[in-house]
Amino acid sequence: MFMGYEIAMERAWKELEEAPSAFEAAVPFLTDVYQVNPKERTISSALSVPLRDDVSLLVLHYLIGIRKERPVEKEEWISFREIEGGISFLPAFEETVIKPLVGGFDRNPEGLIRNLLHRFGGRTVECGDVGVEISPFPEGTIRIVFWEGDEEIPSHATILFDRSLAHIFTTEDIAVLLQLLVRRALEGVG
Repeated sequence: MFMGYEIAMERAWKELEEAPSAFEAAVPFLTDVYQVNPKERTISSALSVPLRDDVSLLVLHYLIGIRKERPVEKEEWISFREIEGGISFLPAFEETVIKPLVGGFDRNPEGLIRNLLHRFGGRTVECGDVGVEISPFPEGTIRIVFWEGDEEIPSHATILFDRSLAHIFTTEDIAVLLQLLVRRALEGVG
């Protein structure tokens, strides 16, 4: 475990243990289901894949977030810049999430869209030139919108999400979630 995640994981486990309903839970995330046992402090993958620290922390923070306040998805779409502190992280977010996403779309739009739809159970929506919605967790939908470029204007993309996601996760968690989603979507796209 990376040192930066060690402290955050300890805090998350403590918060889950102190919750009145600290019981085992199955958490679907992208293409896997994670079994969380707060008493044993274990997280296991249904697919038996090695767990990354960022995924483990997102799963724990998701459980904490949905237990604090049960958000109702209102389909009020917001961008990263609209969440608390999002503007401060915007340059890093653009560099690590949006630029790779646009690059993958420019190189292989069909492959990237296929990955988003088939690998993550997404669906197309009418937005931009291509729009895809994905629900990485049961609560909180993400919408990825692409616009194809031409000689004058380069391709670009935006990522929107239901405001309820900002009630579940912190700004840093949302950035990590979107970065992880883009990284996985780009796997095998060349």
